[in-house]
Amino acid sequence: MIPAIRPSLLPRESGAARAAFRVFLGIIAIGVAGLGWAAACSMGGILWNAPRLAPSFALAHGLPIYAVRASGAHLGWIYGPVFPVFFLPVTMVPNLTAAFMLAGLWNAATLLAPIGLAVRAAAGARAGVVTLTTLFGALLLLANPITNAAFFMLHVDGLCIAFGLAGCVGLQAATRRGWTPGFHLAAIAVILAIWTKQTAIMLVPATLCWLATSGSKALVARWLWCLAAYGGVVSIVVFKVFGPEELLFNLWMFHIRSPSAGGLGLLGSRMAELVAAGWLWWIALAAGLAVRKATPVPLSANARSLVGLLAWAAAWQIPMGLAASLKIGGGLNSLHALSYGAVAALVAGADWLVQARLAERPKAWRSAALVFAAASFGCLGAGYFQAMQRGVIWTPYRGQQELLDLARRSPGGIYLPWNPLITIISDRRVYPFDDALLCLWRAGLEPPRAAVQAAIPAGATVLYAEQVQSRFALRYVQPE
Repeated sequence: MIPAIRPSLLPRESGAARAAFRVFLGIIAIGVAGLGWAAACSMGGILWNAPRLAPSFALAHGLPIYAVRASGAHLGWIYGPVFPVFFLPVTMVPNLTAAFMLAGLWNAATLLAPIGLAVRAAAGARAGVVTLTTLFGALLLLANPITNAAFFMLHVDGLCIAFGLAGCVGLQAATRRGWTPGFHLAAIAVILAIWTKQTAIMLVPATLCWLATSGSKALVARWLWCLAAYGGVVSIVVFKVFGPEELLFNLWMFHIRSPSAGGLGLLGSRMAELVAAGWLWWIALAAGLAVRKATPVPLSANARSLVGLLAWAAAWQIPMGLAASLKIGGGLNSLHALSYGAVAALVAGADWLVQARLAERPKAWRSAALVFAAASFGCLGAGYFQAMQRGVIWTPYRGQQELLDLARRSPGGIYLPWNPLITIISDRRVYPFDDALLCLWRAGLEPPRAAVQAAIPAGATVLYAEQVQSRFALRYVQPE
């Protein structure tokens, strides 16, 4: 059901306008839901999604997700354990087709819920504003090829950003509105973001800068204490459960030894890609600023403080995100500043909708509605174009379940180098992931050949059954 738009957002004298706007909103919501359905249906057939769910299934079966160099059973999980734990509910679904569909829906909710949370913090209890802005936020993410990928490909970035945004909202609520639990919840969210992806460490200096520049210097010590206390507790648990040697090898040594894919030339191409991918964003931003200029309304103090915090978070994420994108295998998905900046703009827009009292300004309402409609349809069209470019399907992909059925008919008889998920379920063992072996080799951390061969089931048929990026594992199953 589409939440009703509060009458205060719509012209009071025009019932036709209210009806038309609700119809338009319904069309857009159905369009977004259609893309969500396509993502859920396609999830199992998209490269990388099975390997990224494999750690969750490994945990569910009591198997290790981290390995030291001397081991041969490498899953290639080089991030913190929060993502695999977060997706554990997916492993409870007995049918793998349904499990991937649930993963797609769970992933989409992870991407959109923080936007609604941030807008809710700025717009208060105005459900109409929250609905409109969150829906438009979904359209913006779907329209940009960089952020669009997060809906179709499982990755730690979406969850990391979600925790980061939740931390920003909680910290702002604690400092500006006196919400006592906010400090503690914000600290926990930031720590979870860091244990999701290491680049989120930049949230610490970002929040400190915001506190120091927003008249809250007195709270810096308390904030640091909360981060240290919760960070210490979470870290002790993580190191105890997963092992310090395994964590340091995969989360630290691998990254510092991983080579760069290029220098200034690659940086320039990344920046050009960033500008080109966001062309609809820039148009929507310019149009939104023009509408706002025609009806100038200052940001409320509450929205201004949250926008400021999100801006600090975006600024501190830029260097780390760009550095990560320059590593071999890296990409602009690591530039979390895009999401923080987009949410900051959405918060500012939501606040303007509340403060401008458009119901009393028919001309301003028409201008805003026209811009919103044009931007929405443009973003929705771009989203469907991106989806078709990815080759999405509209009925559930059943290939993963078929592979699992095949593996179950021959326990220990099949080795899927690019799909460790299947044999984790069927054989209850972790077999070497092809890309993990390749990346370790590139980083000068290649595990012993004998250890890798010992981790591969003897006499198994090596099967690259799906689209793959490499066949590096063949060097360990073929004679030297």
